[in-house]
Amino acid sequence: MEKRMRIVGIAGLGLLVLGLIGWALQLTGGLLAGSGMTNIFLWGLMIALFAFMVGFGAGSQIVASVIYITGKEELMPIARTAAAVGLACVGAAGVAILADLGAVRNILFMMVGLNLSSPLAWDMIAMTAFIIVSVVQLVMVARRSASAKIWAILAGVCAVVLQVIEGLLFSLQTSHAWWATPIMPVDFLVVAVVSGSALMLLLACVKGMPNGATRWLSMLCAAAVAVHLALALADLAMVALESTPVFGGVLAALGQQIVLYLAELLLPAAGMVILFVTANKPGTMPKLIAAILVICGIFAHRLMLLYPAYNAPSLYLTLSGTDAVTGPYAISTGRYLDWDQTFALGTSYFPAPAEWLAGLLPFGVAIVATIVILWAMKRISKTS
Repeated sequence: MEKRMRIVGIAGLGLLVLGLIGWALQLTGGLLAGSGMTNIFLWGLMIALFAFMVGFGAGSQIVASVIYITGKEELMPIARTAAAVGLACVGAAGVAILADLGAVRNILFMMVGLNLSSPLAWDMIAMTAFIIVSVVQLVMVARRSASAKIWAILAGVCAVVLQVIEGLLFSLQTSHAWWATPIMPVDFLVVAVVSGSALMLLLACVKGMPNGATRWLSMLCAAAVAVHLALALADLAMVALESTPVFGGVLAALGQQIVLYLAELLLPAAGMVILFVTANKPGTMPKLIAAILVICGIFAHRLMLLYPAYNAPSLYLTLSGTDAVTGPYAISTGRYLDWDQTFALGTSYFPAPAEWLAGLLPFGVAIVATIVILWAMKRISKTS
């Protein structure tokens, strides 16, 4: 193993260990006690990291599949890495889900109590199918099998299905107006392409790959960002044009998180402009900076899935016999203490130290898994 890979592997292992320590700290007192969440804000940093990691995994696989379909020889090294990263990131996303379940015994309940009418069950099945097909694909690629291209296409199809189901998981929750939009499944797929191409561009720049490879990835990433921004702004326009108290509450919740929301839009937009301007020019530093901006913007996007959904009231009081709305229903916080709040319209949330520490776990898993997968592929190639 190269010295640089060993260093990256050691760093990933360190993140993994620190993440396990953070998760253990949370488990000792319960997720709510070891986090900034409340019983109103049920999903926090770990769910955002799940959506973040699964998008990068599916997106990386989509990049790999496109390369195998087009047959561009100069991009084949990227395809192998992208396929390995895709499997590693989806696996890391699964770890984030397991960490968010709370008690370890809940992992067994996911299997013995599978409810096929639940979108969460669809998500679990789609992730499992993606992992199985990706493993077969990587073995076929390592063995230089004639069927490698077919398996790459199948893995790409699984990645697309996984992201559409992820989007449906949110968009079918009609009690959350910020999620309940037909744009969500489409945007999830587009964001996956943004994520995968940005991550592969970052790795290509770090490895010093030929300008042709970075140019192709730059144009793919920039085009995907443009589509994502168009969908995001269209969704915002739909919310703004709705003249109902519910969507007024969504706009108010967006205003409360305006800095994060602007980061979601402006960081990828800045990266897109840089990539369109520098795609055909030599040099990797501008492309590297653009890739980092896009990745940071996507992280803000994943966090923004949560804040408006939980802080926008869905039920409002109306005067009997009239259309007049007097205000939103209060929500029980579940904190029935004399000195604490019992009812609220929304809830503030900022991850606790133990959450940030536990949040390192999926990143450590993704890094270590990528290195192990690439090492295994090399070993299989030698024996073949």
